[in-house]
Amino acid sequence: MEAMASRGKKPLESTKGTSGRGKETMEEEIIGGNIEGTNDTKDKEGEDKKQDTKEKKQRGPCKPKAKITPRVVLNDPALQAYRDHMQTYAIICKFMALWPTEKALQNWIKYHWKPKGSIDLHLGSKGFFTVVFMNIEDKDKFFEGGPYFFATVGLYMRPWIMNFVLERETFTSVPVWVSLYSLPLDYWKNESLMAIGNKLGRFVKISKATRRGKYISFARICVEMDLSGALPDEVILEAFDEERVQTVDYEHIPFRCHRCHEHGHLFRGCPQDQ
Repeated sequence: MEAMASRGKKPLESTKGTSGRGKETMEEEIIGGNIEGTNDTKDKEGEDKKQDTKEKKQRGPCKPKAKITPRVVLNDPALQAYRDHMQTYAIICKFMALWPTEKALQNWIKYHWKPKGSIDLHLGSKGFFTVVFMNIEDKDKFFEGGPYFFATVGLYMRPWIMNFVLERETFTSVPVWVSLYSLPLDYWKNESLMAIGNKLGRFVKISKATRRGKYISFARICVEMDLSGALPDEVILEAFDEERVQTVDYEHIPFRCHRCHEHGHLFRGCPQDQ
C-alpha cells in the first residue's frame, strides 16, 4: 500500500516540477520572442504589407472626395422652349414587357397610327420610347384613342413630363380613360372634371369630345391611376349641401401579370416563361 501511495505521489511531484519548468520556459520564450509560430506570423504580416504597398502603387494615389457638389445653373430660354414643345407634342410610350427595335416601332406606327405629319422617335432604356409629333392633331388622336397592342402586348402611354427618369418608372400607375355616364351638365366644367380626376388618381386631361360638349351622354377624362389596389366603382359629388352618387367606368384597363407584376400581359404569356 505504501509503495502504491509513494508511486501515486511521484506523478504529483513530477507534474509540479514540470509545471514550474514549463512556466519558466514559457516566460523565457515570451521575453525572447521565441514562441512557436511568432516569427512565421511576423513574416506573413510583413509580406502582406509589402503586397498592399505594391497594390497601392499600382492603383495610384487615392483621390480625395470633393467636399462641395458642383452646381450647374441652366436658365437658358432655349431649354424652357424645348420643354414647352415636348409637353405639347410628345408622349412617352412602352409596350409592356416588350422591347421592339426602332424599325419595328416605325413600321407599327405607320400601320396602326398612320400619322398625317412626320414624327421623331427616341428610344430609351427598359423598352421606353418617346414619340414627338409635328402635328398636334395626330398626337391628340393617338393619345385619346386605343387601346393599342403589339401582337397581344398592350401599349402604355403617358404625356411627356420634365425630368422623366426611365429607371425609376414603375407600372403601378398607368393612364386610364374614365367615362362618367349620365353626368349632369353643370358638372362638365373643367374645374369639376379635374376635381373628379384628382380624387380618383392624378388628373391628366379631358377628351376633345367632352371639351366640345356636343354629346353629353357621358364625360371622358384621362386619369393616372394606381392599378395595384382596388378601383372605386363610384364617387360622391357634393355641391351646395347636395350629394350625387356618380358611377365610374374604366376603359381598357391593362392586364397585370401575377408573376412579374408588369401590366400588358397575363400570367400565361409572361416573358419570364419564354
